[in-house]
Amino acid sequence: MNLRTVRTIFKKEMLDTVRDKRTLIMMIGVPVLLYPTLVIVGMQGALVQIASLDRSVSKVAIQSPEPEAVRAWLEDIEKIEIVDSDNPAGALRDGGLQAVVRVDGPVVAALAEGKTVQVEILYDSTEFESSGAATRLREGLEKDRDALLESRLADLQIEMDYIHPLRLERKDTAPPAKATGNALGIVLPVLMVVMLALGAFYPAVDVTAGEKERGTFETLLSTPTTKLEIVAGKFGTVFLLAMATGLLNLGSMAATFAFVAGQLRPVLGEAIRFDLQFPPSAAAVFLIIMVPLAFFVSAVMMAVAVFARSFKEAQNYVTPFFLVLMVPVFFSSMPGVKLNAATQFLPVANVILLFRDMLTGKAEFEMMFAVFLSTVAFAALALLFAAWLFQREEVILSEEKGFPLTWRRSEFRPRDTITAGMSVALFVVMLIMLFYVGSTVQTWSLLPGLLITEWIMILAPILLLLWYTRVNFRPALNLYPISPGGAAASLVTGFFAVILVIQLGYWFNRVLPVPQEFQEEMAKLFGDTRGLPQLAALLFVAAVSPAICEEVMFRGVLLSGFRSRMGNWPAILLSGVLFGIFHISVYRIPPIAVLGVVLSYLTVRTGSIHAGILVHLLNNTFAILLATGYAPEFVSRVLQLEQFENQGLPTLVLLVAVAGFAAGVAGVEFSARRSPAKPLDA
Repeated sequence: MNLRTVRTIFKKEMLDTVRDKRTLIMMIGVPVLLYPTLVIVGMQGALVQIASLDRSVSKVAIQSPEPEAVRAWLEDIEKIEIVDSDNPAGALRDGGLQAVVRVDGPVVAALAEGKTVQVEILYDSTEFESSGAATRLREGLEKDRDALLESRLADLQIEMDYIHPLRLERKDTAPPAKATGNALGIVLPVLMVVMLALGAFYPAVDVTAGEKERGTFETLLSTPTTKLEIVAGKFGTVFLLAMATGLLNLGSMAATFAFVAGQLRPVLGEAIRFDLQFPPSAAAVFLIIMVPLAFFVSAVMMAVAVFARSFKEAQNYVTPFFLVLMVPVFFSSMPGVKLNAATQFLPVANVILLFRDMLTGKAEFEMMFAVFLSTVAFAALALLFAAWLFQREEVILSEEKGFPLTWRRSEFRPRDTITAGMSVALFVVMLIMLFYVGSTVQTWSLLPGLLITEWIMILAPILLLLWYTRVNFRPALNLYPISPGGAAASLVTGFFAVILVIQLGYWFNRVLPVPQEFQEEMAKLFGDTRGLPQLAALLFVAAVSPAICEEVMFRGVLLSGFRSRMGNWPAILLSGVLFGIFHISVYRIPPIAVLGVVLSYLTVRTGSIHAGILVHLLNNTFAILLATGYAPEFVSRVLQLEQFENQGLPTLVLLVAVAGFAAGVAGVEFSARRSPAKPLDA
């Protein structure tokens, strides 16, 4: 790789980027001008409004058979004006009054007899003035209440301490620096990741799809420049701009928060405890970790954008990744999630959690090293993936022929698969249907709802789509026969993969425990299975139906659509991840996504969707038999299920599962060489 060539490409991309107003606005305009302006102007406006409300006088009416007794309490409360009103409720509703003090029944006689007088403060919580009036009245009446109580106790010659055997008081022992770090640690790391992604967004789109749209990619490829040099030059540009945007935003937000805290301190006094301490050593560590994070985000965005043919299309492709990036961001913001042995290897989330620990002074060197190491590993994988994509001319220069915009079926040309873009669109539509319609019918009645979801909402629209757009069912759904050897090897692979996925679910549950409500919902699925007919019905609904309908979607139309545009492994990984997301629950996504990758791999290597259907059916049947107690007793004994919740599967079982899975994969590869899969024509 010629570094001079890389530097030339880098300079050319940087020059093009700084001429782009959109990039400059996102990189410089937003952090340097927009944040401080919005926050400072908004804060000063809020202070002015607070001061105005504090100076205002609240108009209050009394609604009582003995108004003079109540008036005596209210006259000493500051900024309260007592007014007469024939219709206090109407005046409060119309804004003529800010509050009404209502006392039903006698006042003087009740107090004289040592009874309690019920006092109600009526106010409108949607009006700031009314809420402020209620606060003033409550604080003033509490003083009157305490004075009356003290008077009664004095008459009885009882000390105040006698009726307060315990005096409770909460004292925050966290130093101001830790409290400040905890508050900022919730906001700043999240905003930093978001801004880092925004900084990489437009450059990644422009240096890939934008160059395709301008028609200069072919010219660049015709020069004596290697693809690796092109990738390095373009990636350097995206990485540098992402880092610059992230650091500018981080610095701007920290300075803005410090300025706001300084402005609020004279107003709120000791109520605000702001003391930001971020020593240079911690800043240096965080800067070092931001580098591989920016590498990771930039490489993935470039890899996604390179599939697009135009700037606009790339925006549509990269935006979903941007949303996916928010998953670890939200996960790290959940209460109780901490940086530990498990979360330190979660990409993106581990950096946010580490940053939070550094702001609160809890970060340990071992954790810092683990986060850095794992982030470097993810960045290297993403960069290798991006470089690999740029080596493929069918990705760089492909001109995918999409579907015509017409309602006439005769205008669709016959083809073997749908496009990759249409696969993504189909998945999104199905996900929306599942979320809004599927969840509704399953709430109405679980088992019939599942049947409707699988056969009517998933399978029927896919078959109708393929027929209407004149797509050949056989290659689109991988409807090829499977060899006996391929089927046997797939079952072996799938069986041991299911065991490993069970253990993966256990590990994930240690990181993000499944709530009791979710377990109860899953238990409802199995319902009453005390008889074989009930068990057979449950197996048909929850095992057979998903094995057919979901495999047609994921290992059929989506997998073949992705393979028409990208290589086998990107298509396998993407369809697997989407399979996990399709199950909606965050507690099930990782293990199901891994299972989806295995199912896609088996389908690709055997060339038949039947491999996916067999293993999917095996997985669901195994899970149902275990959950309903119909599994053979020796299975529970071997897996030691009674100890699973606390210890997971036995080590020996895991070792056998790993060996069995490897043997199954070897069998699949051997079978694939003897009976090569059918080539996929795009």
